[in-house]
Amino acid sequence: NPDNSVIDELLTVRGLPQSEARNYLASFLFTGDDVFRPVATLSGGERGRLALAKLALDGANFLLLDEPTNHLDIPSQEILQDVLDSFNGTILLVSHDRYLIDALATQIWDIQPGSMTVFEGTYQEYLQARDLARQGERAPQPAPARVEPKPTAQPSNGKPALSPFQRQRRLQEIEQTINRLEIRLVDLSGELGEASAAGAVDRVRTLGEAYNAAEAELERALREWEALLDGS
Repeated sequence: NPDNSVIDELLTVRGLPQSEARNYLASFLFTGDDVFRPVATLSGGERGRLALAKLALDGANFLLLDEPTNHLDIPSQEILQDVLDSFNGTILLVSHDRYLIDALATQIWDIQPGSMTVFEGTYQEYLQARDLARQGERAPQPAPARVEPKPTAQPSNGKPALSPFQRQRRLQEIEQTINRLEIRLVDLSGELGEASAAGAVDRVRTLGEAYNAAEAELERALREWEALLDGS
């Protein structure tokens, strides 16, 4: 309810003494008079923190989360990870946030057209196992009787193949780009929430365009990152 204060909104989940409710909200970075602010005045990141506080208090045993960090600021992302890490139930998570997946996932579902493979382990273990499996599928080719000079091998995209060193360096560059864009999206999301609450229509439009552009750039970077991991 946008008219509720932060503490009143929390108490809709479970009745608590006010002192206990305030201490609980402090763990989600709502301190002092912040607990009496109307929900309508909260930024996007603050609303995300309040939603997490309600979720953790509710005592659910199954969570279905679709891109849960997309509209959270950095403090809210850290709180989300802590809350989910201490969650005792089952979490079904769909996310592009590699750091969240690395921190939480204990089982990976690899969904392809017409099939699904379940891998028991972390995301990094899954990537390593997938790479090893693909290497094993590449049967060695018999050497030709006569070797003719050939142009330098190139991948299907027409670009020269990268050496292992170049590939590793490019991976590091892309990961830095991904980190920068993820932070940029979080910042833009917070600014969008504030502009929307203030009714600044032109500002919302400008920020929305910037958000869409950054999101598209992130998708391109993620595709290149995945292609390099695949060795293509």
